[in-house]
Amino acid sequence: MNILRKMAKWSIVKRIPVYGGSFTSMKHMVLAPAELSWSCSFSAMHSLINTGEEDEELLKKTADNSETGSKFISKIDYTKLVEKYRRDGNLSAADDLLQSLQDKNVCLPVSVFESLLAAAGEQSDMKLSCRAFRELLMQAGKPLSSDCYLNLARAFINTDDCIHLLSLLKEVAESSLPCRLIVINRTILAFAESRQIDKVLMILEQMREWECKPDVITYNSVLDILGRAGLVNEMLRLLSSMKEDCDVSLNIITYNTVINGLRKACRFDMCLVLYNEMVQRGIEPDLLSYTAVIDSLGRSGNIKESLRLFDEMKQRGIRPSVYVYRALIDCLKKSGEFQRALQLSDELKNSSSLDLAGPQDFKRHLRPPYRR
Repeated sequence: MNILRKMAKWSIVKRIPVYGGSFTSMKHMVLAPAELSWSCSFSAMHSLINTGEEDEELLKKTADNSETGSKFISKIDYTKLVEKYRRDGNLSAADDLLQSLQDKNVCLPVSVFESLLAAAGEQSDMKLSCRAFRELLMQAGKPLSSDCYLNLARAFINTDDCIHLLSLLKEVAESSLPCRLIVINRTILAFAESRQIDKVLMILEQMREWECKPDVITYNSVLDILGRAGLVNEMLRLLSSMKEDCDVSLNIITYNTVINGLRKACRFDMCLVLYNEMVQRGIEPDLLSYTAVIDSLGRSGNIKESLRLFDEMKQRGIRPSVYVYRALIDCLKKSGEFQRALQLSDELKNSSSLDLAGPQDFKRHLRPPYRR
C-alpha cells in the first residue's frame, strides 16, 4: 500500500505493466522511489527504450553511472545503440560505449564487432578498429574471415601511426591463443594486399623482438610480397637474414618465391645462382623451380643450360607445361637453332594432356591457405 501511495504522486503519462500488474510512470523520470526495487525500476525503464535521442541518453547514463543498471538492460538494447552510433557515423561514441561495457564485462554479439570493424576501416579509425578486431579474436570461436583482416588493414592506409596496431599484435603474440602466429601472418598478408609494404616490414621487424617469432611461413609470405612489388634488393636482404636465423629452415617455397621474384624483375643471372644454391642444400627442384629457371635461362640466352634442365626435368618424371615448351621454342628460334625448335614443336604437338602439366599441377606447389 505504501508503494501504491507513492506511485500516485507521480505525474500520469503512461501506464506500464510490471510483473503482471501495472503502475503509472512518467516516461522521462530517471529516479524511481526508494522503496521500489532495482528490478522494477529498470524493467519499467527497459520497456521505454527506443531509438529516440532522449531514450538513447537515458540508456547511456544508466550504463555509465549505475553499477547495477547494466545488469538489467538487455544486450539487445546495447546492440541497437551501438548500431545506431555506427549508422550515424559516430564511431567515437560507439568506442566510448564499448569501453564502458567492457569495464562491466558486458559482451555484445560478434556481428556488432564485424560491422564496427568494417566502419572503422572505412573511416580510418585505428583505435576502434583494433578494439573490434581484438573482441572478434576473443569471441568468434572460429577463424576470422579475410574481410576482417582487410578491414583492420584499411584503417591504417592513410597514416604512419601504428601504435595501436603494434600494441594489438604484441598482445596477440604474447597471448595464449594457439593460433597467434597464424593471426599475425594473416595480418601481414592483409597489409600486403592493401599495398602497405612498409608496415609489413615493420611488423616483421617487431616480431623478432616478441615472444611469438616469425616462422618460415612468415618469411616466405614477406618474400613473396617483396617480389611482387619488384623490391628485389629488399627480398635478397631478407633471404640473407633468414639464412642467419638458426630457428628458420629454408624450404622449396622459399627458393621458388625468390627465383620467381628475380625472374619477374629480369634478374636472370641470379636465378641460376639461387637454383644451384637450393640444389646444394639438398632441396630438390619441383615443377615451379624448373619452369622459372628454364624460362629465365632461355630469356638470358643460356640455351644450353636451359635445355639441360629441361631434359633433367623429364628424366625425373616432372611433366613440363605448354608454357615451358613455348618459351624454349621461342628462345631457340631467336638464337637461330631452328632445327631444335622444330623438334620441340613436334614433340609438343604429339603430347597428350596427360603428358603435360596443367594449372592444377602448379596449384599443388603453392603454399597452403592460412587457417586460424
